[in-house]
Amino acid sequence: MKINFHVDPALKQDEVEVDVRAVKDTETVDRLLKYLNDFGKSERILLPIKTADRIVTVKCADIVKIEVQSTSLTYSTTSGVLKSTGRLYQVLASVNDNFIQVSRHAAINLTYLEAIEVGFAGNMVASLKHNLKADVSRHYLPELERKLGL
Repeated sequence: MKINFHVDPALKQDEVEVDVRAVKDTETVDRLLKYLNDFGKSERILLPIKTADRIVTVKCADIVKIEVQSTSLTYSTTSGVLKSTGRLYQVLASVNDNFIQVSRHAAINLTYLEAIEVGFAGNMVASLKHNLKADVSRHYLPELERKLGL
């Protein structure tokens, strides 16, 4: 990767323009563009979860696993389980990069991942701390492996 800096007096005082050039669109280019788009966004520390009778704020770092069934969300945390309603993709947009979707119905916090094992029917299962497990879909397995550096 080659990085260049050029002074451009035509730009406004606080304006920065980034131009990414490559022979073709690759995974590295996509990761770089995602990084640049996320640059400067403040990382959310607390996630508000609306339960049936109150709104609870939970530290993102304390969430181990998020599962969805229809519109019912289940947050497995280090201190217990919270139930709410919503969509998984909306929650994933609100949490940090430690979370990764492992199936259409679940996302895990990589901080709590202990192992990925072959399950009973040949599927993959993520073993998490606090005796939790999550099925890993073959569709999401390559992204999980990439995130783990494999």
